[in-house]
Amino acid sequence: MEYRKDSNLKFIYIFILGIIFAMCNYKLPLGKEMRIISFFVFLLINLSLYVSSCMKFYIPKYKSREFFISFVLNFIFFFCWFLYSWDFWLVPFLLIFHISQVIIRVVMLKLTFKTGYVTVLGSGKTKINVEHGLSELEGYKYIKYNESLENQEKFMKINKISLVILGQIKFSKEEIKKLFDIRISGVEVKNYYDYMQEVEGKIDVESINENWILNAYGFKLLYSNFEIQIKRAFDIILAVIIGILTLPIMLLAYILVGLESRGPIIYSQKRVGKNNIEFNVHKFRSMRNDAEKDGAKWAQVNDPRVTKFGNIMRKTRIDELPQIWNVLKGEMSFIGPRPERMVFIKELEKTIPYYNLRHLVKPGLTGWAQVMYPYGASIEDAKNKLEYDLYYVKNQNIHLDMVIMFRTLKTIIFGKGR
Repeated sequence: MEYRKDSNLKFIYIFILGIIFAMCNYKLPLGKEMRIISFFVFLLINLSLYVSSCMKFYIPKYKSREFFISFVLNFIFFFCWFLYSWDFWLVPFLLIFHISQVIIRVVMLKLTFKTGYVTVLGSGKTKINVEHGLSELEGYKYIKYNESLENQEKFMKINKISLVILGQIKFSKEEIKKLFDIRISGVEVKNYYDYMQEVEGKIDVESINENWILNAYGFKLLYSNFEIQIKRAFDIILAVIIGILTLPIMLLAYILVGLESRGPIIYSQKRVGKNNIEFNVHKFRSMRNDAEKDGAKWAQVNDPRVTKFGNIMRKTRIDELPQIWNVLKGEMSFIGPRPERMVFIKELEKTIPYYNLRHLVKPGLTGWAQVMYPYGASIEDAKNKLEYDLYYVKNQNIHLDMVIMFRTLKTIIFGKGR
């Protein structure tokens, strides 16, 4: 999966930059108090670069937009530091740090990013799915293959193909032999399942069956007691910290919801959790009190039932904060598939294969589907989100949880909650 490579390169980048930052700290005549402050400045700069999408390592080059934003962020934090200390040594410090950022990014991108040529072999809907996703695959130029089976090897050599994706689940013995010859010639061959998971971060529910589910690797969160305990400890610690930090926000939301419209301030609703067990999920009410007077309805983009402050809460995820209590009670996790209502689940299970697999784990306040897929409120959207949820259930680990947390932070800061 590309997020692993990108995350690892981010870690290396921050580590190298941290060494340079620390060297400047000790070489320049700054006081001890300034060195302590510099640690927080370094953290804030890197966090700002991340949430502003200026720390990406899956792109071919360092863009001028990123250069400008990085400089502005560096200047803002160093200027605030200067106003506190009035230390003019921060001027050369800023210049050295920014130049180091640029050089390290440029060098790392040049060393790790290589443009290649990719083609897709196969036919049918799976091939169409792959071709659709290739538009998002950085580093590869897609060359369409329309020739006969016998001309595959010649096609690969002429077009310098470095990656072949199998846009088909089953192949004949003759086709498999040809694919084997392509692989041993040095071309990377990736099957459809691996492509969907490693590149697109999801599992195509229409291409899997019970046999695949039983034999697929992963799913540690279902049977590893160690993984379950680690995740539970992570949830409790995070719930306590975020609960304390957001308490003033929750108090303000409590007051504003009550002032804006009549009705309960904290809205409780039955949702389906792990093992299909229902529980009461708690939220700040973001809709009018009579929002479901005509029965349960899907939420919509620009839903007319949402109040003005409710719209702000939804975009910033403030309405979800009372669910910290659900996390502490063990009914929910911070990361996991979003809990759905039983009335909608019964409808979705009729048309979406394996929809109930998302109930193998605890639901979450945020999840892989929420950070990877735009807002949607239809059966097709539910199917697409399920594909991301299944990827999470299969591949859950602390690293993936942290990626989701940081991507959620970006969503909150830029007001794109869903």
